[in-house]
Amino acid sequence: MMSIKTIYQLGSLRSLVNRIAARALTSSTTMSSNQSEVKPFESIPGPGGIYKWPIIGTLLHYKPFTRHTPETLQEFLNEQFDKYGPVVKLRLGPTVVVLSDPKDMETVFRHEGKYPKRPQIEIQTIYYKRTGIREDLGHLQGPAWHALRAPLNRRLLKADSATLYLEQQNEVADDFVKILASKNLSPEELEDMFYRYAAESIAVVTFNKRLGLFDPNPDKISIQIIEASKAVMIASQDSLLGKSVAHKWYKNSTYKMIEKAIGTIRR
Repeated sequence: MMSIKTIYQLGSLRSLVNRIAARALTSSTTMSSNQSEVKPFESIPGPGGIYKWPIIGTLLHYKPFTRHTPETLQEFLNEQFDKYGPVVKLRLGPTVVVLSDPKDMETVFRHEGKYPKRPQIEIQTIYYKRTGIREDLGHLQGPAWHALRAPLNRRLLKADSATLYLEQQNEVADDFVKILASKNLSPEELEDMFYRYAAESIAVVTFNKRLGLFDPNPDKISIQIIEASKAVMIASQDSLLGKSVAHKWYKNSTYKMIEKAIGTIRR
């Protein structure tokens, strides 16, 4: 079983997954170019019956109905791959198709087209609709997304683009390693340091500067952004994995968390 896993949300991938499904449902390791041999989307294996129901189908994958929690999603997916094969269809919030074979993942990316349907995090989409705030690059679709993304592609998708930031990234990594080597960090402190490392690494690319998050007394605004980023991650995960459902209809605690956090980041 391959250790690399990924999830693709049901949408424009339907026709593509029809082709990939043929690979999972036959003993052949290659996909025939004869479209008459392609299995229908509905033939993709996965949990059936009540497990296909909206909301309920997702909840049944977790405790108290199984041993799993959203935090053990990877173990749950491994079990599904063992049971159904390298292509699985199941309810994880929306209906999703999950792939385990990197070759299938490559097929998806090579056939996504000029305007790929990019899965959205539901609670963030709801936030933008409720507030009327203009969506950012991470949430735009179609031509609007392409207009902003294309200029970045010309620079960032070159084979040697990473070397432009190698010196700065090495400095961030060295500072991070020094902290790990000099301090006995608790799991919570270590998690916080990984957030800071990620933010520093991103900042040298997007802002061409360091944020000072490894300094003894970091800037207050930088700390606020880090804490807000954590909150966005937590709320998004709760939404994605079905731990929060009511945010669809009213501003529950999870929605209020992400609303406050995104507001902090955007101001």
